[in-house]
Amino acid sequence: MVVDEGFAERNSERLEKAIRHETPDRVPVAVHVNGPFIAGFNSVPYEVYYKDREVMLKCQLKVRRRFYGLTPVWPDYGMVLEASALGADICWEVDGSPWVRPFIRSVEDVERLRVPDPHRDGLLPIFLETYEYMRRNVGEDAQLGCCSCVGPATLASLIRGATEFLRDLCLDKDLAVKLLSICSETAKVWLLAQAEVAPEVDCVLIGDDIASYMSPKQFEEFILPRYREIYSVLPNRRRWLHNDADSSHLLELLAESGVEVLHLGYEVDIIDAKRRIGGRVCLMGNLPPLEVLRDGSRELVASKSRDLILKLAYDGGFVLAPGGYLVEGTPPENIDSMIEAAEHTPINGLD
Repeated sequence: MVVDEGFAERNSERLEKAIRHETPDRVPVAVHVNGPFIAGFNSVPYEVYYKDREVMLKCQLKVRRRFYGLTPVWPDYGMVLEASALGADICWEVDGSPWVRPFIRSVEDVERLRVPDPHRDGLLPIFLETYEYMRRNVGEDAQLGCCSCVGPATLASLIRGATEFLRDLCLDKDLAVKLLSICSETAKVWLLAQAEVAPEVDCVLIGDDIASYMSPKQFEEFILPRYREIYSVLPNRRRWLHNDADSSHLLELLAESGVEVLHLGYEVDIIDAKRRIGGRVCLMGNLPPLEVLRDGSRELVASKSRDLILKLAYDGGFVLAPGGYLVEGTPPENIDSMIEAAEHTPINGLD
């Protein structure tokens, strides 16, 4: 065993210290998994994993046990929840994640949209039912981790089409603004619904990769105020943001949103990010999921992990993690190597 039975609890305590920009005894580590990794780890077809809640729960528990209690147990429907509630058709693949068929063609289509009812529309009630099922079967081991939502830029791109939405920001601002508004309102009601069934959850997570394809000016105008609005609906929760695209040009603006924990993609120079915003935001990342964690040797993972720890963890505000989600087929031994490096590498090189 790479770590002992008390590791998960110690890791949670270290995470809290890192978020407060205090220096823990060791750097905390996060193991980010989603449907493709979990289904692959269990040799289960994607469609079966996503559509059978009993299979989903068994698969997630197996991953959780294997990786020392570091992964959550939660209703996992990929990125399509909110889009389904707005009326999108969801396409289910035997060997791929569910995806959204864009359906917004005009401003009139946007004006017909209504903020969904989480207890009635799309997959949202199925998520809530699955969460209750998980709680009945495994008790407190079913945990959302965070109340989470697809961010406004990404949700708009899912139902409009990414190219079309990004073009709208330049050529049809009326459509873009109306679409972003309904997406933001959807995020808010969905977060509140999750908080009702999981009041113990202490963080809000926005996932919004598409925002990285905007210019700083566009982000400041269209997205920054909406992040603040979304976070404000659950004001006493920690504020997390996942963006594993290249957000290098937006770092200062992301910090202005009030985010406390920023999960960065591997393309971002995280040492530069630490210099620019590390005093305001706890940075999480950013080992390359493909070339290091999936395709590299155990020794390479350990070396890259130690390098990040020694360069970034000296004054808190850092969590070692993949720069994105773990890729299907990542060797468990490489994940162990990342975890082991976090547990056994002294911060500042001193024990």
